[in-house]
Amino acid sequence: MNAKILINPEVLSQTYLPEKLLYREKEKTELTNNIKNHVNAFIYGPSGSGKTSLLKHAISDLPNDVKATYIDCSLYQTTYAILKEILPRGDFILSRSNYELTKELVRYSRETRLVICLDEFDKLKEKELVAKLMSLKICVILTSEDETSFDSLNSSIRANIPSVIRLKPYTSEQTLEILKVRAEEALARWSYSEEILKKIADISKGNITLALNLLKLAALKAKREGKSSIEENDIPKISGNCSFKLSYDEGIIMSILKEFKTIPAGKLYEIYSKRTKYPKCERTFRSYMRRLCLKGFVKALGDKKGRVYEVVENVEGND
Repeated sequence: MNAKILINPEVLSQTYLPEKLLYREKEKTELTNNIKNHVNAFIYGPSGSGKTSLLKHAISDLPNDVKATYIDCSLYQTTYAILKEILPRGDFILSRSNYELTKELVRYSRETRLVICLDEFDKLKEKELVAKLMSLKICVILTSEDETSFDSLNSSIRANIPSVIRLKPYTSEQTLEILKVRAEEALARWSYSEEILKKIADISKGNITLALNLLKLAALKAKREGKSSIEENDIPKISGNCSFKLSYDEGIIMSILKEFKTIPAGKLYEIYSKRTKYPKCERTFRSYMRRLCLKGFVKALGDKKGRVYEVVENVEGND
């Protein structure tokens, strides 16, 4: 019988919230103070820099009289969907309009100190919701990978966000220490070495999400091959400094590409538009394709009207 390697996979997942937030203590103190003093804030940093964990840790320490709601805007992109998440379940009726739900939110905000955390807010389809929440004296915390997304907000909203918190990528040393803590919880005691963790930390270049994914995939590969410990050749080979995290729309595009393998750009956009309820414009679609190419998931062949996209095998052993 094979020795067990991965004993607690949840610890290596993106949804897991570690008990201690390493290397983000200063930012956590600043954000917690902002929320307690009703100061709106904008947090930005590259993928895997700990924005979501920072948010969730900060709101977990709030007093009982403050109601904080965390919302992932890559999943909940419309005003209706977000209001549904904010309002108490007992107050929500499916047939209500946005206008009626907003009136309910006005009442609710008068009775309760509300904090709304919009993670990846740049995915919002209706950014005027941010101004609406602020007008109700609700504390709003926004996050984004891109600093320039702050400029997409109008000047009035920006003027009401006095606190800007930047998260730098973790260093290789910091990534290694975080991996050590997670590995102790997730993996069997003798199933890995510090050298393996250091190799993964160096490959991930400060992206802790990528590092955790690599470690989990390496553990699964070693298990499939009947090993008792992870070896260097179990670590997935990646193309460039990529991230495994895809947005909702990128996921739709990738599913189409995996189905067709190779497809003209125009045809890909046509199928994408049919398969998603709220398709983005062609300009945004092209931005998605550029990111997918940079991440190494997709290869672009040809130029402009004759461009063809081809799915590539970005991660070996990811099956």
